[in-house]
Order: sequence, then structure tokens, then C-alpha cells
Amino acid sequence: MARPRRFTDDQVLDAARDLLTDPAITRPGIAAISAASGVHTGSIYVRFASRDELLARLWLRSIRRFQTGLIDALSGPDPLLAASAYLPRYCREHPTEARAMKMFHRDELLDTGPDDLRAAITTVNDEMNTAIRDAVAAEFGVADELGMAVAAAAIKAIPYGLVRDYIARAAPIPLWVDDIAATASTAVVREFGRRTATIQL
Repeated sequence: MARPRRFTDDQVLDAARDLLTDPAITRPGIAAISAASGVHTGSIYVRFASRDELLARLWLRSIRRFQTGLIDALSGPDPLLAASAYLPRYCREHPTEARAMKMFHRDELLDTGPDDLRAAITTVNDEMNTAIRDAVAAEFGVADELGMAVAAAAIKAIPYGLVRDYIARAAPIPLWVDDIAATASTAVVREFGRRTATIQL
């Protein structure tokens, strides 16, 4: 009979994530993860084929957790503005998850990540992108290339540009960031919506 597992994958991933409270650590090593989790390095390697696989799984888990709330925001009223407000709030409330999402770029993992995770990495943004497209169509009447670019600015570029340095330094994100992100994103969405309405008239 197989011996029962004394730890879960999430316990190991949580330990790796929590090491990111140190701004000097961008991709934790196995020895540090072992020490933080209390799980022997050999046991970690039984569960995860390599450090790269462990960190890729942490990245995927963090991306999915972030996207769950973002998709919820996109399904409500004023979806683009709700989504733009969500990003800085989430990163403030979950700072190590935010740093875990910065460990890799999706394209990097597609080139160098573990083969058995390639499908998950390829499709990780599909549900979010569908939700964004639906929100753009609801907001502007059509989800064309320009509308999607406006959404990307409001949801991603503006709020992330404001929090990126704080995430990199593992520093608290001040509350005033939310106000600036909301003001800038609202201006972009409302101005584009006004121009679209004028053109349609």
C-alpha cells in the first residue's frame, strides 16, 4: 500500500510564493522552498520534476487566481472600469501572488516551459480574453481592434503601469494609486465611447 502524502502540492507552492516577500528573490530555489515548507528536497522532486516545473505551476496558479476575480469584474456593470479598479486592489491584497505572476512571461514559458504544461500555458488567457471581448462589445457596441486596444489600456496598461514598480520592490501599493488608475481609465473609456457614439450618429 502506498504511503499517504504528508503534504500537498499547494503547500509547496505556497511556500515558494511566500518567499517572494523578499524583493531580492524573483525565482525561489528548491533549497529555500524546502526550508520554508518543511518538505525535504527529495520529496519535492518526487512531486515536481524540476524547479522550472514547480515555478511554472506556481505562475499558472497565480494567473488563474487573478483572472477569476477579473472575469467576475468584467461580468458586472461598467465592466471595463470595474476591471481596471480590480488590478491594483488585487495586487495590494495579494502581493506575493502579484510577484509570482511576474516570474515569467507567457511567451517565455511557451518556449522553455515544461512540455506537459504547454497546453495549459497556451490556453491560460482564453477565458479572460473572451470576457474582455464580451465587455468591449457591451461597452462600445462592437469588439473591433481599436476597442480591444482601448480595453487593454484601461484594464492592463494603465493600472499595471502604476503598480509594477511596487510589485518589483515588494513594497505596499498606496491607496492613491487606485484613484489615479480610475481617473485615467475612466477618461480613456469615456472619451472613446463618446467618439464611437458620435461616429455611429
